Parts: sequence; structure tokens; C-alpha cells
Amino acid sequence: MPYAIDLFCGAGGFSEGILQSGFDIVFSSDKSPMAQETYTNRHKELGIEQGIDTHFELADIQDLTVDFIFKKINSLKYGEIFKYGSIDAIFGGPPCQGFSRLGKRDVNDPRNMLFHEYLRIIKGIRPKYVVMENVTGILDMQLFNFPSLVNQKYLGQHSVPEILKNELIHLGYTVLDMEIINAADFGVPQQRNRAFFLAYRNDVHPLSYPKRKSNRLITVHDAFGDLYSDIKYSTSYSQTSIMGRTPSKTNNVPIKRRSITNMEKSNHDITVIERFSLYNEGENRRKALNRIQKEGIDLFEKAPNLFFESLFHVNGEGNAKVIRQALTKFNSEENINFSDRWLYTTNKQLSTIAMINNEGRLFEKSIKALSRRIGLDYSQTIEFWFSIKDLLNEKITAKDLQEAFLKGDIDAPMIDALFTKKGIRTRLDSCEVSPTMVTLPDDYIHPFLNRILTVREMARLQSFDDSFEFLGKRTTGGDKRAVETPQFTQVGNAVPPLLAKAVASEVIKAIKKTESKYYLKQTGAL
Repeated sequence: MPYAIDLFCGAGGFSEGILQSGFDIVFSSDKSPMAQETYTNRHKELGIEQGIDTHFELADIQDLTVDFIFKKINSLKYGEIFKYGSIDAIFGGPPCQGFSRLGKRDVNDPRNMLFHEYLRIIKGIRPKYVVMENVTGILDMQLFNFPSLVNQKYLGQHSVPEILKNELIHLGYTVLDMEIINAADFGVPQQRNRAFFLAYRNDVHPLSYPKRKSNRLITVHDAFGDLYSDIKYSTSYSQTSIMGRTPSKTNNVPIKRRSITNMEKSNHDITVIERFSLYNEGENRRKALNRIQKEGIDLFEKAPNLFFESLFHVNGEGNAKVIRQALTKFNSEENINFSDRWLYTTNKQLSTIAMINNEGRLFEKSIKALSRRIGLDYSQTIEFWFSIKDLLNEKITAKDLQEAFLKGDIDAPMIDALFTKKGIRTRLDSCEVSPTMVTLPDDYIHPFLNRILTVREMARLQSFDDSFEFLGKRTTGGDKRAVETPQFTQVGNAVPPLLAKAVASEVIKAIKKTESKYYLKQTGAL
């Protein structure tokens, strides 16, 4: 069985493909405790025992030494068989944010130096084959004064592909030009272009990039089969996801799904649900807006909550003055910081109350919430509401707004109220391959449900088996995004297993040819 090392392994997308192709992973590492929890749980489920079959190290790659890696893998069940040059392949995808075209491209971003550490490990291990995966932005990324491992001088700016190729050539490798591979060409229901960088030691059989697997693309509809109790249908892809693709080390049979995990749905308020309903399949904000401007929309009938929120939004400035003046009469304004955010949220809260008849539990609940916000007791808040309700929304009346939407004659404030400024949001087209999954789930709307995707739905679009369970927090926000790796991030950052399998299988082919050639030499047949 060929032996592999998997660095920057994350939750284990690349590892799934490596295992599916026929490797034993003897060492893996990542610095995220949340990813570690998912990764080690999956390997335990597959019958791969830590400290016996493999070793996972929770560490920054800068803190890993080659001696440590050899010490750990030589303590496994295989015996002390690993030495310089004996590992078959190293796989890795250094974190890509520093290279990404989506964010700030900073030549001094410390994350750009992680592939320097990857090269350092390669130099010390000297595997037969090297695989590196990254975002396509790495192709034109320039680094400044890169610190060489082979005494080369990179004064000024040099491209990452140039540096990688030069370093590995001097380490005794033949290096293939970087190639962009689309996951959709290998059975993944997702358009996901990734840059791959392959190299092989000069004394082994050459390595090639995988060729496109099939002309038939797997669609979002294919991907989501057998996930719902109320929408029942099945596809070949969904059945394979249920039965599994990654073999267990116990019996060499994939693990079948016992129950659907990671299907927790986000709790959207009613206006968000109604906003999502405005999008047809395959539409982003621009396309949905163009259609509404052309055809018009009866917003009051189709999305009444969103209608009232939009009404209060376009009248926000005037309403803010009414709110402040009214609170002055109750001497409540002294304890309130009338920030733009406070006024915006209060105005939005009033839009909810405006929708409700002035009675009932929902009205009572909404008044109590407003009471806490404006610092008045319940009866005073009732008085406050009735003192302002007829003074609100004077600039654009409900009738004016409804007529504007029916005609499609809507201006910028109306557009922002209707869609928000999140232009990237898109409803998936069930008949097409999904666009690239990212780490924030609210970029995409489910193709036929008015909500964002679940972790499991994203995992299906990434080609994970259903038995692969993502652990840890489901999502996070704010400053914690920089240090935490919740489930959505684990999925979004992963290499799709079927794409990883396609690449790893080419390495397996090359290893077998190397072994065959070595055997023929040993027996004198060559």
C-alpha cells in the first residue's frame, strides 16, 4: 500500500480522495482544533486509529520538524520502515487567502510563506511525488525577496509558479507546469477551478494530470436527492453519497449513511424568507432586479412583511426625526444613543408593529420588545406608538410604494430595501452545476426552498459522503472568523474529495509503474 503525508489537511477533503485512490495516510497535520475534531473522528469511523495506523498533529507547519514526522510515523504499526526518500507522496494545500483574487493580495501576507514551509518539509522528507493545490490566484501572485531553500536568489518580485518550479528542480524533481482543474469535470456538482502543481523525483516514473472523467455534469438536482422527507426523489449521485465512496480499513467497504447529519437549518426571519422568494432559480441580485423592473411585482401581496420593511426603509430619514421628537416628550431620549444603527433597527422594529392589528399576542410581544428598546414601560410604549403611527412614512406612502413596485419603477433606496446591498447572493439553479462553494453560507439560496444551504447540502456539492460528519460549531462571526473553523468553513475550504481522488489516482498509477520497473530491474528482466 503506498504511503502518503497530508499537510494543511483541514477537515479532510483531500484526505478522502487520497484514501479513495488507495493510499495509507501515515501523517497529517493542521492547526485548527475544530478541523482536527472532524478529521480524527472521520478517520476513527473509517477504522484508521490514531497512534497505530496514522498520526495527526495539531500544529502550525512552521513548528513541524522532519525529525518529528519521522519519529511519529516510525512508531506506527508498520515498524521503523520510513526514512529519507521512502514516503511515496506528500499532498497539501497551503491556506489560500493570501493568493486569492477575492480578497486583498498582499505580497507580505505571512500566509504566502506557508508554501515555503511546505517546501521545507518536502526537502527533508524527499517523497517520490509532490502534489500542491491552491486557488487560481496563485498563478499570477508575486512574492518579494523569497527565502530560498536551495541557495537561489530571488531579489525583488518573482512569481509563485516560478519559485516553486525552480526550488523543486534544484531539489531533484521534475516539475509539471501548473494546471487549472475544474472539479465539475470529475463528478463534483460544482464549478470549482483549482490550481494544481505536480512534481516527481527524477528517479521515479513520470506523473501526469488527470484527464476529464465524463462529459455529463452532475447538477444541483442530482446532488440533493434523498435529503428531504417532503421532496422525495433519488439520483445515482445521491445514492452513491448514501452508500459511501471512501472504503473502511476494517473491511474495505464504504460506510453507509445511518442518519442524515449536518442538516440543521438557519432560522431566517419572515422578511428574509420573503426576500429570498424574489429570486428565481439561477438569478443573482442583478438578474432578479432586471426582471422585476421589467415585469413589476405586487410586493404587498407576494411579500407583505418585506413590503412594510421596505416602506419604513425608504422613509427612514423622516421616520428617525419623528421617533426622536416623540421620545423627547417622554424624557426617554436622554438614555438613548441615537446612532444610525439604533435608528435603523428601531425603524425596522416599527415596521413589524405596523403590519399587526393593534391587538393580540404578536402585537403585545412586539410592543414589549419596543418597550425595552426605547426605555419606556408597556403603557407608555403603547402611547408612544399611537402618537407616531400616523406621522410615519410621509415622504413615500404605502400607496406610492405599491404603485412603484407594480410598475417596476423603483429607485436606489427601494432597491436596497428590497434586496439589501449583497449583490453576490444567488439562488442555485437545480438544472446546472453549482457555482463555487465558499465559507459563508448566505451567498447562496436553495434552488427550491427559501433559505440558505445547510452544511450537508454544501457537503453534497463538494462530493463528501453522507457518513462524513462535520463537528464543532456550525458557524461563527465577527472577529472569531479569523481564528475559528466552524462546519461551514470546514466544508467551504475543503478540496472536493472526488477531485482529490482524480489527482491522487494519477499518483497511484505512477507509483505502480515505478514499482513495476524496480521489480523488473531486481529480477534482471529489464
